[in-house]
Amino acid sequence: MENFDPLSFFTPDKATEDEIFLEVVPKVIQKLKYEDTFETTNLQKGRNTLDAKGYKDDNSEGVLHILDFPNLNNSLPENVVLVLLKLLAPTEETNFNSVEPTDFTKESILDYKQIAPEDFDETESWLFKHGYLKLSKNLISLKFSSTLFQYLNKILAISTNDEIIRLTSLRISENSGRTAKPNFKRKIVLKGLTNPIYLNEPALTSDNLGLKTWGSSLILAELIVPNHSKLLNPPILELGSGTGLTGIAVGLLGHQIILTDLPEITPNLQINVELNALSSAKVDVKVLDWTDPSSFIKDKGNMKYNTIIIADPIYSSDHPNYVVNMLVKFLNRDKDARILLQIPIRPTFENEREKLWKLLKIHGFKITDERILNGFDDFGKMEFIYKRIEWDI
Repeated sequence: MENFDPLSFFTPDKATEDEIFLEVVPKVIQKLKYEDTFETTNLQKGRNTLDAKGYKDDNSEGVLHILDFPNLNNSLPENVVLVLLKLLAPTEETNFNSVEPTDFTKESILDYKQIAPEDFDETESWLFKHGYLKLSKNLISLKFSSTLFQYLNKILAISTNDEIIRLTSLRISENSGRTAKPNFKRKIVLKGLTNPIYLNEPALTSDNLGLKTWGSSLILAELIVPNHSKLLNPPILELGSGTGLTGIAVGLLGHQIILTDLPEITPNLQINVELNALSSAKVDVKVLDWTDPSSFIKDKGNMKYNTIIIADPIYSSDHPNYVVNMLVKFLNRDKDARILLQIPIRPTFENEREKLWKLLKIHGFKITDERILNGFDDFGKMEFIYKRIEWDI
């Protein structure tokens, strides 16, 4: 296969005013030489003080900045640093963060981030007593911002505590873009399903793109779930299942389905099936190499399928041929058989999409439904094409 860079999937939007501001702030701090000493300045003292009557400063409200964090010196307890690092961990990924959580409580946040309540209370108290009022007041809602990279790098430079070093490195990695992000668990919420879907996602690499959940699978699942009785005609096969989002959604609706992918992808796919409490009798995971489907045929025979599901299958010039070959081989030649295809409109893959449409027509397929849908994934907003494809008979 051709060499592939995951970032070729991404077309950056123009920088927002907030993003430009976040780029400027570190430079201002550097100019004032705060990043080298992290000593308390008059500005910081003004923010983090009580007045003569003991009331909190009005400036305890608002966005936290690097100067609101404690000075990195020998008087700072390691347990305070550990609690801060744990609080900076990302919250649960939900639908590419497109769904804002509304049910988070202090208890649920501490439980998810593995912080003992007494450790949190001690940290909150220490910050208050030492004048970090703004951070103390907003501690439970602490979130990472790009201005904290300096602070974390300073921790790495001076700390000798293995756990502090591990958590600091992890926070930096988590916030350095999707391609640098370590293994994590994603939560998907779909209207029409009682329970959320959980997906294990290892780190993204160019040779294991199937280990990431792409936006197409979410958009296709959102389309199928409320219309599954009309769209799904058994037996059902999914090609290139990846992390399994669409196929798992189909299984949770009560349908039997076979999920397939390459041998290096299927172990994680099986983990995700089990993570969502689906049995192999309901959702079967099999290896299917589009360049050589012999092992799948040996296992399943020459079985044909009335519904084939496929999301985001094109990321090289060879894939249109591979995809159409699999559709021709495995789709039952019947007027009620159908393919449910979802594909993103990536500007750099226009030629590959056109090649796919031409090959489908050449091999006797027709489009019976087509829609442009809006969505997004880890790389930003995107438009997607949904097509229902049938034999032209």
